[in-house]
Amino acid sequence: MTSHFSPDDIPVPADLERHFTGEQPLGELFENIDEDLFNLRFLKLKKGQEEKARETKVLLAGLKDEIIKKGLIKARGVYRFFPVNSSGDDLLFYGAGGEKPVVFSFPRQAGGEKLCLADFAAPAGEGRKDYSALLAVTCGEGVLELAKREREAGNYVRSYLVEALAIMLAEAFADVLHYRIRKEWGIAEENPAKPLLRSKYRGKRYSFGYPVCPDLANQKILFDLLKPEPDAGLRLTDGFMMDPEASVSAIVFHNPKAVYFGI
Repeated sequence: MTSHFSPDDIPVPADLERHFTGEQPLGELFENIDEDLFNLRFLKLKKGQEEKARETKVLLAGLKDEIIKKGLIKARGVYRFFPVNSSGDDLLFYGAGGEKPVVFSFPRQAGGEKLCLADFAAPAGEGRKDYSALLAVTCGEGVLELAKREREAGNYVRSYLVEALAIMLAEAFADVLHYRIRKEWGIAEENPAKPLLRSKYRGKRYSFGYPVCPDLANQKILFDLLKPEPDAGLRLTDGFMMDPEASVSAIVFHNPKAVYFGI
């Protein structure tokens, strides 16, 4: 099995404290929305629809200004660095208040390079302490109620766009917070382009529910470690989905060999 760990390059975070962002400025999040993805995912805009694109852009600009001025969407998040090691297909998180490490288990590719997320952390048997970060952000507080009021007023397009923007703002918030994490690790790129595209930097972040970490029950472990409920207002449903919906959580690796891959 090929090693994907770089033992001579382990950046050490400034602290291992829990960080709460408070209310993140929305202007920065709007700057980091991936507009092409938004147009494709939510507006279904294709080539040759220039008139529709212009009309939608005007509507979005007005809605953006209103959201910022009135604070219609609240952006809150938490993150924390943890000492970690890998053990086979497991990622061990230390320092969570107990003597034993907290364990995340991940699947491994059956073919190809036989990758597993645990490969991107230093093995426990080598005697080196590595670090990973967890983050959880939300832009969903009050969004369902706001969208409902718009629908009841007959503003169906505005209702749809409010919910879509909340989802995209949460993704942008995760990008912004991930950049802050890289800065605190000392591995951030200088003068990054906006939006902060996911694949243009050292290391990667991975969210539960995707093929490389499909077990949503791991969200309970992440929530136990980060405790985003009291101040960020994030909760888990019985099915381990995040509530409000416009939310993102992730495990962050610094390893320059970390890649996105399928199982």
